[in-house]
Amino acid sequence: MLSERGSIRKDPGGRLNIALVYPNTYRVGMSNLGLQTMYRLFNEHQGMLCERFFTDIDGSVETGRPLSEFPIIAFSSSYELDWIEMLRVMLRNRIQPRASLRNGHPIVIGGGSALTLNPEPVADLFDLVFLGDGEPLPDLLRDVYTHSSSYDEIFDGLAGHAGIYIPTRTYPLLEGDELIGFAGPKPELSIVNPLEVPAHTTVVAEQATFGDMFMVETARGCPFRCRFCTAREIYAPFRPVPLANLVEIVEKAEPFGLKIGLVSTSLNNHPEAPQIFTEITGRGLKISPPSLRLGMISDELITALATSRVNGVTLAPETGSEQLRYAMGKHISDQTILEDISSLISAGIRDIKLYFMVGVPGETHHHIDATINLIRRIRQSFIHVSRGNRTLGTVSVSLNTLVPKPHTRYEREVMISPGDARSSIQKIVRALKKHSNITVSFEGPKWAYLQAIFSRGDRTVLDLIESFARDETRPWREVLRSWQKNPDFYALRGRDLGEVLPWSFYRLACEGS
Repeated sequence: MLSERGSIRKDPGGRLNIALVYPNTYRVGMSNLGLQTMYRLFNEHQGMLCERFFTDIDGSVETGRPLSEFPIIAFSSSYELDWIEMLRVMLRNRIQPRASLRNGHPIVIGGGSALTLNPEPVADLFDLVFLGDGEPLPDLLRDVYTHSSSYDEIFDGLAGHAGIYIPTRTYPLLEGDELIGFAGPKPELSIVNPLEVPAHTTVVAEQATFGDMFMVETARGCPFRCRFCTAREIYAPFRPVPLANLVEIVEKAEPFGLKIGLVSTSLNNHPEAPQIFTEITGRGLKISPPSLRLGMISDELITALATSRVNGVTLAPETGSEQLRYAMGKHISDQTILEDISSLISAGIRDIKLYFMVGVPGETHHHIDATINLIRRIRQSFIHVSRGNRTLGTVSVSLNTLVPKPHTRYEREVMISPGDARSSIQKIVRALKKHSNITVSFEGPKWAYLQAIFSRGDRTVLDLIESFARDETRPWREVLRSWQKNPDFYALRGRDLGEVLPWSFYRLACEGS
């Protein structure tokens, strides 16, 4: 039985009924601020009712109604690999996946960060994809839907608004198999600026991954531009939420007595960061920080972490090679990393989680050796600073394979093969396994490879996604072998500057800056 506070129930009569679907489990989905925000915004509208759906619950969370009863289905998608489950949700509920065969019954909408980066591999599933910040969608959708008498009239009313991408009206032009351009209007990204009402927890769900937190977004976007990262690319410009507005949300969270999970790409870049920490800790609430930006760990932040009795933090050096790190656009020296970690340990932080990547463009075996060496130096910092403590803290290393994502500066780069990625990961694992307080985890390179096919693909990739969705038992390699296309063409190869990219039918706000 679910334990929730804040869920919303309405009489469906006389209202536009919307099914909000997160194509993953309840535990994962209820920790997603995008889903929480859209649930709140749809239901704040008097003329709308929104109920939630997850892959491990039959029917809606609110009433158990089947998905097929809803005239509008909205998918929230943060991860490309969830697209397989998205299709399975449609198939299990006997909803025709292809929009061209549904004729608006129901209307299916997609949104979220993965779809904003490149919706093309699943574009044919959707009547509408919303690109960028989702806050304007509910009012726009309700207004157009209630004043339209036909399916086409709905999309006539939506066309031209920021965030609106209609895949049947903006579509790829091909010469044989080669993409040569796009027909139709060029969509514009939805950007809410200034950002005055941050994303925050609407439904407190104990079974969620972050069920012990009330999450609050302190800023959207990122002031930095690392070559591999999508955060700034999707959400530019960097938009800090005014302190007074954040205080209102913290006051709303106070009765729950939960930790305040601060969500931001760079917490200390908020111009009023010290005041935010004071407002939270002054109410007797504890802070749970996001991954902290190395080189920006201030005294005020360390004090707030100590006051909140935070035992562990997450940091992302990305690579142990200072040279390669700078080439990636992350201008943080090894010395800064070691100094920041020493400061955190001295303040009582016992456990450090470190994110590293393999497969960075220009990487050689020397850079892998540098990663091993930096982790060992970090361990020595633990031993030195923790001397006299009864127990030694842990260094948890998480290794991931870099995927050159759309709209980043690496979007045209070659991707490392799964075999080479596996070799680099295994080298790091072997080198560190003898150290008792170091643990190493990693995502299998095959998942990065599949993610690359989906995230870098075009509309022909939908056939592959559908094959995965329809056959849940066949090994992934067999599914790839049976596909008529070469998966390496989408996942691994570099793209020449003259090649038209599938996601180039629109430009992000920060491109060219």
